Amino acid sequence: MNPMPSLQPPRICLATVDLAADLLELQRLCFQEEAELHHEFNIPPLTQTLESLREDFRTHTVLAAWQGKWLIGSARGRRDGSIGRISRVMVHPDYRRQGLGRKLLAAIEAAFPGVEAFELFTGERSEANLRRYQQLGYVPFRREVVTPRLTLVHLRKRRPPILEIPPD
Repeated sequence: MNPMPSLQPPRICLATVDLAADLLELQRLCFQEEAELHHEFNIPPLTQTLESLREDFRTHTVLAAWQGKWLIGSARGRRDGSIGRISRVMVHPDYRRQGLGRKLLAAIEAAFPGVEAFELFTGERSEANLRRYQQLGYVPFRREVVTPRLTLVHLRKRRPPILEIPPD
């Protein structure tokens, strides 16, 4: 997989389970940098099996971002009561810093209209991710030590209440 940047905007849509193998390949590519940053290569995005990823399609909403015929990004989410849990927001390295991650995040948030808040996490050394999420309204609320080298920062974003405008 070696997509070339294009002038056409990427298309984001609901992914189907037949994409599982391609999605797993993209996931391993995208999370390699995260693993290197934390010097921790035993992270779930790199160790997830194809069978486990296929199960995610039963339990999560999975979005795919396409540039022509190339799969270049993805995001997952699931509803957990009043919380939308977002995970595995990823963009192919050749397409980063073009706003696709923000679009994927907005799209997965939109997939859960009835939740009160969204939660996600990233590694504490992922300064760019932390900065980006905070710019989008996410606030750190918990740290989780996973290994001596990896601490996750959990962030939450409350959905603003819908204001009802009275009829004239």
